[in-house]
Amino acid sequence: MSWSGRLIDDIRYGYPRTTQVDHMVGHELDPRIETHFTAINLKGQVLIFEVSGGDPVHARLLQGPHLVGSGADLAPVRLTFAGDTHHPDLVVTVNGLQVLFHNTGTSYVPMR
Repeated sequence: MSWSGRLIDDIRYGYPRTTQVDHMVGHELDPRIETHFTAINLKGQVLIFEVSGGDPVHARLLQGPHLVGSGADLAPVRLTFAGDTHHPDLVVTVNGLQVLFHNTGTSYVPMR
């Protein structure tokens, strides 16, 4: 990675690499408040925090992939949603790798 690319990612995602997104996923207690997701690449370990409907009492931690290799800790994480519009699956993309978490209707479980 060039130093300019790293600088741009440092500005956009910080260090450790962090990204956030809000989305309706069907886990919300209040259907007017989106669930908040924060993904962190913490020294190569991807962690996703889910705060359902903005209620921290119902926060969950999802463990994503563990990245290896030089610069693994610098890879930004992207979160997208796919499938059922009311209970979409969570797609985690990092370093060219995609990991799918299936929406059970009340939580996410990793697809194996």
